[in-house]
Amino acid sequence: MTNRAFDRRWKSLAFVAISVFAIGASLWGWRHLDASNGHSTVPVALATTQRRAADAIEPTAGKQPEAPAIGDKTNSVAKVDSNQVDELAAALNSGGVDEQIEAINLFAKVGTAEQKAAIVAKAGNRDANVAVRLAAVENIDWREHMDLITDIIRSEPELGEAALYIAAHKELPSEVVAAVAETAAPLFQASADPGFQLAVLNFFIEHHLDGFPVLIAKANTNSYSDTEIEDLNQLIATWNGEKGFLQDTPNPK
Repeated sequence: MTNRAFDRRWKSLAFVAISVFAIGASLWGWRHLDASNGHSTVPVALATTQRRAADAIEPTAGKQPEAPAIGDKTNSVAKVDSNQVDELAAALNSGGVDEQIEAINLFAKVGTAEQKAAIVAKAGNRDANVAVRLAAVENIDWREHMDLITDIIRSEPELGEAALYIAAHKELPSEVVAAVAETAAPLFQASADPGFQLAVLNFFIEHHLDGFPVLIAKANTNSYSDTEIEDLNQLIATWNGEKGFLQDTPNPK
């Protein structure tokens, strides 16, 4: 299920035109925390843009071929010029932002164990470029690295919000969905950040988790903008429409 609560405002945007550099700049520009109180001031629409921009980063960026599906006998690396593969292998650790992301998108699927380990390391490296980290988070095996994902959500609100939107559109095993939900739910009220709260609610809707009404009952909209309140109401309407709980979902305060 796509994030229909936000489609109305974003359906006309061409996300495939968003560059890798724009993603990095957006993440830092949109999501700086106030050093005095630790609260973010970014509206959910920008977080949604971030998520969809991440979705737009594909292995085909820079005209790279897609990795083969499981069972496909085609070797995608063979379709790439061997010099380019060598260049991307070197760029994975020392290239520019766009080169690193190209390398991540390729080697996360067809790389060596060492290259995949390097991608995991980038996801957890707080000193790494945030756009590179976002690409790494998108591409690592969430089941194998569930602790890393939940730690990011728990301790890094900016990247954690992006991870929640990534998680919303990923097909995840049930144990990963449960771990993300168990991590995000206690942070919902404590965050006091409308953008993060909306990301949590969106994740619960996308994975059809029954905890959505409980979270709504804890929501305090005092710090929400009019647009964020509208987005919240759209999420509630989507939940009610799907679950048929028109009378059972509590109104937020």
